Amino acid sequence: MQSSTHRVVNDLLAYEPHFHETNEVHEDVHKTLRDMGYYGLSIPEEFGGSPVDKVTLALVQLELARLPPQFWPSIRQAVGPVPQLLLQHGTPAQRDRWLPRIVAGGAVCLALTEPDAGSDLGAMRTTAVRNGDRWVLNGAKTYISNAERGDGFLVFAKTDTSKARDGVSAFFVDPGTPGFTISKPIRTMGFMTTGVYGLTFDDCQIPAESLLGEENRGFYYAVSGLNEARVNVGCVALGGSQIAYERALQYSKDRVTFGQPLASHQVLQHMLVDMAMEQHAARLLLLDAAWSLQHGVDVRLKCSYAKVFCSEAASRIADKALQIFGGAGYIKGMVVERVYRESRVTRIFEGANEIQRNMIAKQLLKM
Repeated sequence: MQSSTHRVVNDLLAYEPHFHETNEVHEDVHKTLRDMGYYGLSIPEEFGGSPVDKVTLALVQLELARLPPQFWPSIRQAVGPVPQLLLQHGTPAQRDRWLPRIVAGGAVCLALTEPDAGSDLGAMRTTAVRNGDRWVLNGAKTYISNAERGDGFLVFAKTDTSKARDGVSAFFVDPGTPGFTISKPIRTMGFMTTGVYGLTFDDCQIPAESLLGEENRGFYYAVSGLNEARVNVGCVALGGSQIAYERALQYSKDRVTFGQPLASHQVLQHMLVDMAMEQHAARLLLLDAAWSLQHGVDVRLKCSYAKVFCSEAASRIADKALQIFGGAGYIKGMVVERVYRESRVTRIFEGANEIQRNMIAKQLLKM
């Protein structure tokens, strides 16, 4: 599956210039990825999926991540936390409703972050109050990816405001529900076609059966789901740096300076060696985390390792790749420029690297 995905990606890269010129993803990209079944890789066959193990999933994502991230945003969600949380904690009705939609290419957006609660999820202010057979949501979320195309939203809110992490629950919310509004796009440095979005809940009433799993267990669902997301971030980062390395390697052979190829200069050779070693080491760490995720061994620790190391290694590799290209690498539309810009956010989302280091330290020190 990895090799077939590699071939598909090589074909779809032909659409990258069109994207840079128009900021629009060609419909052939969406159709190809949908027809190839990539949306169902984390979902059982009974819901229309074609599930694979975590290591295979990581290898496939490493190939897909050679594409611009704007080409496959809904796939990242389809192989992320939401399907796993549905399978682990969802009711039969919730699974029957949402999982086939995801397989078909729909997006169910994770809504965790708030204006005053990012890394500190226990500080969230969005509330959900039970009122008969309804829950009433009030509050706001921010930096929500894919909200403009969301078929549904998994929203985390306080159901017990006297507690921090032990008072959070999770709810499915339909777009168009009265009292639920989506902001205009918040433009970003890269990564998303239009940007990210804010969500506002103003006495938004949803059915009681919208609750995912148990009341007041949402924080722990989010933490377990984010382990999956951190491996995915590692894939996104390393897939990008892989194609940046490939392009820099080829350019160093083709570009002639002072009568000889760039690659003949020792300083360039050392840069390429460092890039290759970091890419290889990060890949091994990532696949180890994927194996741990599959088998439930040291999951939190290994996924944090992978997220931090892969995102930081990818940034260093992208930086060297751009330097090898020189001024040509700084031009819009160049793959190395795209990777350099897009890789920056991987050190921030799904748990900032500083927070990951705190988590790793606590596990190592048993604090």
